[in-house]
Amino acid sequence: MKRIQKMIPTAMDVADRNLKNGQGQINKEFNGYISSFGSSIISAGLLPSVIFFSQKGESASNRHEVILCIEKILQQHGPIGHNIINEVKVLYQANPIDHATISRLTDSISDAAVALKLAIRTFPKTKKD
Repeated sequence: MKRIQKMIPTAMDVADRNLKNGQGQINKEFNGYISSFGSSIISAGLLPSVIFFSQKGESASNRHEVILCIEKILQQHGPIGHNIINEVKVLYQANPIDHATISRLTDSISDAAVALKLAIRTFPKTKKD
């Protein structure tokens, strides 16, 4: 839990800079995207989840922005350098049976997702039309 607590101020700053719309609100869809990202990691695994959420969509709130925010959080608090997608792919290609490293990376990414989910709760959300 301490790792998540340390990530929350960064997550709040990242959400403020990257997820707010012109009215200072965060689209409600982001809360669902972050929740489904965590569920996806548990059910499908890290690599498929990161690839799926990295794809740009046509929705009002693109889910790839969640990955970008998690990436920015981990650049300050975790093992991620500049590109989460490439680093996860390289890890799996280099040694797919290195379960300890994959587990640590999964934990770091999950912690950043939790911190982001907690952080966006502090912002007003868009209302349905």
